Amino acid sequence: MRVLHLGKFYPPVEGGIETVTFQLAEGLTRRGVQSDVLCFDPKGPGGVELWNGYTVRRACAPIVAASTPMSQDYAKLLSRLAPDYDILHVHCPNPMAALALRWVRPRARVVLQWHSDVVRQRALNVVYRALLGNWLARRADAVIGATPAHLEASEYAQAFRGKSVVIPFGLDPAPFAPELTDRAALERLERRFAGRKAVFALGRLASYKGFDVLVEAMAHLPPEWVALMGGSGPMEEALRARIRERGLEDRAVLLGRVPQGELSAHYRFSRVFCLPSTTRAEMFGMVQLEAMACGCPVVSTRIAGSGVPWVNEHGATGLTVAPGDPAALAGAILRAGEEPLRSRLSGGAALAATERFAPRLMETAVLALYRELAGG
Repeated sequence: MRVLHLGKFYPPVEGGIETVTFQLAEGLTRRGVQSDVLCFDPKGPGGVELWNGYTVRRACAPIVAASTPMSQDYAKLLSRLAPDYDILHVHCPNPMAALALRWVRPRARVVLQWHSDVVRQRALNVVYRALLGNWLARRADAVIGATPAHLEASEYAQAFRGKSVVIPFGLDPAPFAPELTDRAALERLERRFAGRKAVFALGRLASYKGFDVLVEAMAHLPPEWVALMGGSGPMEEALRARIRERGLEDRAVLLGRVPQGELSAHYRFSRVFCLPSTTRAEMFGMVQLEAMACGCPVVSTRIAGSGVPWVNEHGATGLTVAPGDPAALAGAILRAGEEPLRSRLSGGAALAATERFAPRLMETAVLALYRELAGG
């Protein structure tokens, strides 16, 4: 069986969609499925790379508008490659992939991995839905959602009915094993924040991520608590200004980018991990799985129409609160970070990482879907 994944980007570009595409390409290749990738090269001329038994083709993207790469080369590559594949696995949203598919009209089966609706670019979404979105939803032979909300709350829910399946994302817990924790990084945190209780947050510093809500929440917590916020993005200067205005320089710390190898140290040092996102632009939150793999309780938000609270099961792996409420967020952080609740949530989080969100479960379910579509 031959499968071509159509994505926006691919590692070393970081992101949740990129992580899932990588996991499927690697995992299914190991299971005997030829799983190649077509994506964009965000800064370079494109090219062909041989990975672990599969091929990654990157098309140059001379234009990026509203976070959407546009590339004639992408469409040309798909036209040339599509006849060689049984299944085209499209990671959405990806307007250029939808446009290329409509132009090429491939005979292969089409599987949509529905990571999210187009949420932030609302005006552009009206045009996209009319020209491409509705067609793509009808054309798909199957649609995968990582949580029920991905499918049921989608603006395309009616078109998905009868051909959709929930397959949760998985995370390999091995890199987060206690014995692999960067001890030097952990000791630096212990020295710098000695005697403090940390809540860790990680992600792009964008408005929908709710880091401003976490900053405000710190004013409601006892002084021994400190928020460690990893990541960079367009809201960084505004967050620094908010921290200064509130006099929270010692309570809310912007760490910048946290190296992948040091993440485990940050999760294990912290009493709680917080995902304070405020809109449906956050549909899953892979960082929740990373925290769970380290046995770190999660405090996240009950975003209507989002899968975030489905991932973080309230009272089992962490606590959930209404989005945009600093006082409620602070209260949940305080409760989740104190014993005996913290130990119970920690155990539940670690169990979920290995039993609900194991990569092998995702791979097995996707492979079964491929075989069903391909007639065995």
